[in-house]
Amino acid sequence: MSELTEKQIKTRWVDIKKQIKERPLLAYRVGIPLEAWDSYMHSTPSSNEVNRIYSEIQEDRKRKTLRIKEALSKIVGYRESKEFSRKSGVSDTIIRDIIEGKKDMAGYDVINRLELFLHVTMPDFELSLENPLSIKQYTREYIGEIAGQIDSTADRLKQYCFKLSEMSRKMENDTDWQGNTVEPTHTLNHIIGRLSDLKEQIDSYWKIYVDKK
Repeated sequence: MSELTEKQIKTRWVDIKKQIKERPLLAYRVGIPLEAWDSYMHSTPSSNEVNRIYSEIQEDRKRKTLRIKEALSKIVGYRESKEFSRKSGVSDTIIRDIIEGKKDMAGYDVINRLELFLHVTMPDFELSLENPLSIKQYTREYIGEIAGQIDSTADRLKQYCFKLSEMSRKMENDTDWQGNTVEPTHTLNHIIGRLSDLKEQIDSYWKIYVDKK
């Protein structure tokens, strides 16, 4: 493998620092001396040191992904991956790839969410010390995202109200983007379906993380 250029080393270090700032205890795991913290955070170490820390992080992600794989394999089957995707906030494709061994090194964002999910699902599964997520924090983030989607859907519902009034005034059906005539409740059905999906996400999440059932 060819050596990285100075610019590539600096780019790699910027990415490493971002991961460490998101998971401060990761610095301890990869062997950054406490007394040298300021130096590491405000300048770029030697290329050998950058590559050493990069390799340590890669190995850490692999270990954590394997641990998650072993836990998921006990409770998640291929058919249940979509259900557990909704509950964990991680795509079912990634969950399947981890279980099947196709993905042996997940990103920390995926690791954080799956560890939290497994922690509330399996009493014996402990969070990594460096995992910055808490149930309360993640609940605020997750439900906040859904609340934003509900708000957006509400705007779409208001637009539909206007469109429905226009159709009644003109006494004719609306058309889609291809110019085809659509039923007056066509858009409303889509909105109801979207709200139904969001309700299912809320109920599924709440049972796991809040009611802990």
